[in-house]
Amino acid sequence: MSRYSPVAAILLAAAIFLFDTLTQFDVAIAVLYVAVVLLSVNFTGRRGTLAVAAICIGLTLLSFGVTHGTDMSSGPVARCLVSLAAIAITTGLALRLAATIAITGESERRYRTIFRATGVAILEMDFSALKARLEARRSDGLGSIEEIASRDPGFVREALGLMKLVNANDTTFSTFRVPDLDIFRARLPSLIPREMEPSILLLLDAIWQGRSHFEAEGIMDAIDGKRLNILYTVAMPTDRKALDLVLVSIMDVTARREAENGLHQAQKELAHVSRVATLGELTVSIAHEVNQPLAGVVTNGEAGLRWLKRPEPDLGEVTASIERMIADARRASEVIKRLRALSSKATPQPTLVDINDLVQDTLTLVQREIASQHVALRLSLADGLGRISGDRVQLQQVIINLIVNAIQAMGAMPVGARQLAILSRASEDGIALEIADSGPGFAPADEARLFAAFFTTKPEGMGMGLSICRSIVEAHGGRLRASARPSGGASFEFHLPADKEAA
Repeated sequence: MSRYSPVAAILLAAAIFLFDTLTQFDVAIAVLYVAVVLLSVNFTGRRGTLAVAAICIGLTLLSFGVTHGTDMSSGPVARCLVSLAAIAITTGLALRLAATIAITGESERRYRTIFRATGVAILEMDFSALKARLEARRSDGLGSIEEIASRDPGFVREALGLMKLVNANDTTFSTFRVPDLDIFRARLPSLIPREMEPSILLLLDAIWQGRSHFEAEGIMDAIDGKRLNILYTVAMPTDRKALDLVLVSIMDVTARREAENGLHQAQKELAHVSRVATLGELTVSIAHEVNQPLAGVVTNGEAGLRWLKRPEPDLGEVTASIERMIADARRASEVIKRLRALSSKATPQPTLVDINDLVQDTLTLVQREIASQHVALRLSLADGLGRISGDRVQLQQVIINLIVNAIQAMGAMPVGARQLAILSRASEDGIALEIADSGPGFAPADEARLFAAFFTTKPEGMGMGLSICRSIVEAHGGRLRASARPSGGASFEFHLPADKEAA
């Protein structure tokens, strides 16, 4: 249109001038110059439009002079003024329209540049057919997406078929390994696997409730079969109730998830190494805990043999000796079972755990260490705390680490001043366990760094124990904190949420 606009404007201006000059109609023919001004917007800028308006005003005045000369009758003058006003007003409106078009065009170009060049896959979708189907289901008396899905198990796949792809950017094609828009449009529903349907159901619920934004994680397939972990966002403008324009942005987070899984695996490996290292430090205590029941087995076995070798065997004493042997063997077996659990690399198994029982079991493994270091133990375990949900082995690792750290921290203290306190109590959000010592404590400047990886105040320390403890506690939904005691020493306290169903 703009290619022929200059010629059309010239011809139209000439026609209006001739018609206005050569005819005697009592109408404001010069008003038609507004069409010339509007045409000029298509092929000229602001200055050009003003120049065209000036020419139209000049032609209007020239035609008035040729036609009426010095005749200043009210009718011709009024028509001339109306024409001039119309040209001036139209020029102002045309300039404003041109500015608006320019701004809109720049915004459109900017949007298209971002749309095509951004590193996030962006899809322009038309959900109008889906919205109409949902409204129809609402009219049928159905009250929620869950009710629709329960009556029609295939509704999610049907809904996917009603989501029409309008456009997609280049990142979309590279992310899903598709060559062009048509192929992607045809294959899109099949790239959404069954595992994604619960997430799509949540999206449908967001549309049902009239929300303008939805975000979730999910799984999609690339066209070559590669499984992608994605984070997708759906923007549904509130000013387009029909949802004929919906923007879906998709970010491929597969590499991030793989890195997170690798980090999680590394943390598990490190926690396992830490447990084994801790068990190595407790070798003497563990050997004592195992040797005691084994010595009892030997002693009772020898006593049983003596009772059997008597001229008249005392079967009652023999039976009692054998029963004591069985009890000691079970005791040794329990210790070994705990050690195997702590040294294994098994996947965490959440169970209901009584924190007081866990403390008592843990003390079995460190009791010898406490005694050999001449540490006075004060145990205060509150009753009726309920149970927590967590992995027993991991939580026992936390308690062992904190107890061993406390014992080692008091190594330089006088024998009579080594005191270890273990207290459990109910807290606002569940259960709290505190392990406090009477050692030298820590400097205020070190408080913020205590749980940082590789930070340690021990000459031989790795600096991983407290960092692993905090990771385990936080993975259980709790928190671990340290504080310096006013009387000297350090206190480590962790809070874990109580299991509501077990309470």
